[in-house]
Amino acid sequence: MKQRPWLWGTFLWNMFDFAADARNEGDHAGRNDKGLVTYDRKTKKDAFYFYKANWSDEPVLYITSRRFTERTNAVTNVKIYSNAKEPELFVNGVSQGKRSDGENGVFIWKDVALSPGENKISSRAKSGDQIITDECVWRLSAP
Repeated sequence: MKQRPWLWGTFLWNMFDFAADARNEGDHAGRNDKGLVTYDRKTKKDAFYFYKANWSDEPVLYITSRRFTERTNAVTNVKIYSNAKEPELFVNGVSQGKRSDGENGVFIWKDVALSPGENKISSRAKSGDQIITDECVWRLSAP
């Protein structure tokens, strides 16, 4: 859309998960779970923040895959959605560096090492005069 200024609109399918009696796939029978927000309207999915990072003027910094808390791979990629120019990633308080090469609000740190047990994944960035942050915890256990 950003590269096609002649388009005046687009539609998203769908904001919320919704009932679909004949559907028998995904997490629950009878539910279309392709929404940006869960059926109960309580959990915004990763895709929600991708769109927000690309289309909102509000500062956005979001660590993806945060609900996938139990990890078995000691080395992983970390993806962040943000409309900040240079987010920084931290694992257990140690900087993994800043990235300024994000495309369409997507920043990826490759081959990030996790320690056995709890790992605090956090990020911060400057947006205007404001510092924005996000964090989550992933737990690395034996495969």
